[in-house]
Amino acid sequence: MFLRIVDALAADIASGRLVRGERLPTHRALASALGIDLTTVTRAYGEARRRGLLDARVGQGTFVSETTARAASDLPAPVNIDLSMNLPPQPVEANLDLRIAQGLATIRAEAGFSAYLGYARPGGTADEREVAASWLQQRLPQASADRIVIYPGSQAIIFNALLALTSPGDTVLTEALTFPGAKAAAARLDIRLVGVAMDPEGISPDALDAACRKHKPKAIYLAPTQHNPTTATMSAPRRKAIADIIRKRGCLLIEDDVYGPLEPQIAPIATLIPERTYFAASISKCIAPALRVSYLLAPDAAAEQRMRASLQATMQMPPSLMVALVTQWLRSGVAAEIIRAIRNEAAARQQLAARFLKGVTYAARPASHHIWMPLSKHFGGTDLPSHLMRNGLAVVGEDAFAVGDAAPRGLRISLGAARNRAELSQALQVLSHAVRTPVGATQIV
Repeated sequence: MFLRIVDALAADIASGRLVRGERLPTHRALASALGIDLTTVTRAYGEARRRGLLDARVGQGTFVSETTARAASDLPAPVNIDLSMNLPPQPVEANLDLRIAQGLATIRAEAGFSAYLGYARPGGTADEREVAASWLQQRLPQASADRIVIYPGSQAIIFNALLALTSPGDTVLTEALTFPGAKAAAARLDIRLVGVAMDPEGISPDALDAACRKHKPKAIYLAPTQHNPTTATMSAPRRKAIADIIRKRGCLLIEDDVYGPLEPQIAPIATLIPERTYFAASISKCIAPALRVSYLLAPDAAAEQRMRASLQATMQMPPSLMVALVTQWLRSGVAAEIIRAIRNEAAARQQLAARFLKGVTYAARPASHHIWMPLSKHFGGTDLPSHLMRNGLAVVGEDAFAVGDAAPRGLRISLGAARNRAELSQALQVLSHAVRTPVGATQIV
């Protein structure tokens, strides 16, 4: 009986009948209203708190939680709040626990779990790729199922794209600051990455053209929407300029659109040069990273076959049950509801950052999970990250992203990594105080 109460609470939160911060009846009042014993309600409230649906406040009562995220149990000392990992927030409105359970129940009823426990076609079934194509067509009208390969995460796409397009010793161009996963893949494959100068919109067209002439790259890896770590997002004219250079120089583009669903109105570069683009899309930053489902749109049939063969050789196939769950969410519209809730929470956290960091220089996007803060001149070397660490706050400096020695200095602060807005407010207070106070002023020599 108590689990039925928990499921009803979860359903009411998912539907919006119960909203974050809403106070619930006391244990005794709910037991009386439902005509059940007090112990059952107490067990139900306890289980709902364990799932992250409810919060109990001493002397105040029980309230709908803001988030379903749990406190980290493995933070290294002296970290109290870790904003180093770029995670999507987990607002209670997304209600992933309930939606995972419901999605799996649907899969079990329709086909049974055992149907997904054997070997499957590398790159996804025809139905899974059709559903993926429908999702991608919202931003890439020319996306077709026969050119889609489903991978276990974007990191696998990046590694396999580099593996397919390059040989050891080849050069690949990227932004002066780039995704650490791309750096790791290039290092493992003995590929030379060359960082290209950036401006507030991302990679500079003039600098890219010059680098293409000089280095004759085998590929160009870019993240043109909510770039990690700077949040730089290319305008439509900038995207056209970059596409024109890639076409003129005969290059191939690996476009990482992992943050694209947070800004669905922006058309990818792939819409301009589909014949030259390996387009990577994912649910890791718009739903959850541990659901290892990502989509590669290859430029043509030959590239699709090559990438599918590479996937089979390196990791055989994506996790079938996870792909089935995500496919069910995409088909039913549940994915859109989850993404909308996460996008709204990201926007709210950006507004919180704007309030605490008023007057501080930093770059952001209205619905991004992170901000980029150039380091002020009075912070030398790694003083600021170390200072923040001593005050219990972990962030990431530019070293993790730098390609070459000319990369700009700064910090990436991952707003989505905070468990809730209260924790984020604490972190932003620490950050605000630190950036307004020269490190040397806090030291005794």
